Amino acid sequence: MRSSLLLCGTSEIALDDKGRLAVPARYREILKDECCGECVITRSLFDPCLWLYPKTEWEIAAAALSSLPSLTDELCRSLQRLLLGSAVYVKMDGQSRILLPQELRSAGSISKKAVLIGMQNKFELWSEEILQQQRSRDIQMIADERATLLSHPELKNLKL
Repeated sequence: MRSSLLLCGTSEIALDDKGRLAVPARYREILKDECCGECVITRSLFDPCLWLYPKTEWEIAAAALSSLPSLTDELCRSLQRLLLGSAVYVKMDGQSRILLPQELRSAGSISKKAVLIGMQNKFELWSEEILQQQRSRDIQMIADERATLLSHPELKNLKL
């Protein structure tokens, strides 16, 4: 069962010398109410960024991953290894900071400046520089596909 959680928006954030990021004020209460400030950070399956899930949303994702036939399907095993094997449980501290482990900071190429993007049930955490490059690619892809957007099977009924 999916929750009605809607995380959206973009926030520029800075990591301190210990690798902690301050959760933007607009998300603090949501995370406290939704999961008592407990989150899970893992690698993104698709992009050079990290995924940050509220714990309740991670439990839904982890259950879906765990139900995959990993004994008989190599792709399923690889998905589990990447997402579950990289997952780290974190909790907001008293100053609403989250410690981003060094291994995941390296995996996401995140040093001092990062960008947190709400993506409905989770956040994407990007290196500021890599996100700028990705945004350029995204804009170009949409421009290149503009003529076919309305005929795309997943977009034809999209109302914005």
